[in-house]
Amino acid sequence: MFDRGGLGMVREVVEDDASVAGRLACLGARLTVRPALAVGSRLANVPWPWGLVDFAARAVTPAPGSVRAAIRLPHCTARLVRAAGVLPADGTRGVVLYMHGGAFLTCGANTHDRLVTTLSKYSDTPVLVMNYRMMPKHSIGEAIDDCYDGHRWLRGAGYRPDQIILAGDSVGGYLSLALAQRLLHEGEHLAAIVCMSPLMQIAKVPRQAHPTISSDAMFPVKAFDAFVDLIAKAGQRRILDGHPEEIYEPLDHIEACLPPTLIHVSGSEVLLHDARLAARRLGAAGVPVQLRVWPGQMHVFQIAAPMVPEADRSLRQIGNYIREATDPYQRAAVCTARVRAPGSRHRVIADSASNRSPQSTIHRRNGVS
Repeated sequence: MFDRGGLGMVREVVEDDASVAGRLACLGARLTVRPALAVGSRLANVPWPWGLVDFAARAVTPAPGSVRAAIRLPHCTARLVRAAGVLPADGTRGVVLYMHGGAFLTCGANTHDRLVTTLSKYSDTPVLVMNYRMMPKHSIGEAIDDCYDGHRWLRGAGYRPDQIILAGDSVGGYLSLALAQRLLHEGEHLAAIVCMSPLMQIAKVPRQAHPTISSDAMFPVKAFDAFVDLIAKAGQRRILDGHPEEIYEPLDHIEACLPPTLIHVSGSEVLLHDARLAARRLGAAGVPVQLRVWPGQMHVFQIAAPMVPEADRSLRQIGNYIREATDPYQRAAVCTARVRAPGSRHRVIADSASNRSPQSTIHRRNGVS
């Protein structure tokens, strides 16, 4: 599943239609989460107790046999998670640095504990889950800094860059790509990036005009107005070199040597726009990209595993990808192919006006994982 070659090609796979469980989960989100976000987006400046969401998730019991350890970083904490049977994080094998979603406002290691434990099981890899600083008190630039500190901790634990996978859901996709770009400028070539239902750009207008805005089970149009407004206000409060923090758009800074990327997204959610845009721009720069589209699912449907069979299958596919990406023989083959590829050493920034897509292969899945 990990792409050895196919440089400059976006491989898009459309999965089977949603199961009954998947459709019910999507309906449940539409009846509960979407109305709540509709109200919240109109009262975005109210001091909602966002931290209570992750605190309440502490009541969820960990998966049997799993191991977790608290890690203290300079400005935040993290949690090192291992599923039952996964070997300790000793720097000898692969590791995942995970950035959770939650609109830079909420969630954390507790809300995502079952998801990352399942990911650890299928990838046979420890997962370091970042509890990065969040809005409204902190800017998204500070969140990127915290994730950078998480990477430094892994490097200090003995991991090489080609053993490290960056992974995230929703805004964790943004953080993964932004962090990969920062590390690339420091000469760090990571094993891969994995994103689930990723938000990849802050700009709201293209997303609000996307056809799936009406079918999205979670996000009303106004939610993105409030989201961008909160990001701008948080950035204004953080002063760097005498100026407010600018909004960083990772998709405007795509380079040829970024890690191979796997994206899983619902075919019914508005972030399908971000997923396909990211895949096109990465592919145009020569980065191997796989995009798997799951019809009829809710945003970050993987969090519903194991109740939703597609969620479990998605995490199993991601786990296999991570295993292969951190396999030394697979990695050597990919690096050799990319060095030989014409122009692979040159920076490529996709033209937002043209967005010309490299060759795309679209498959329809029929019971094949």
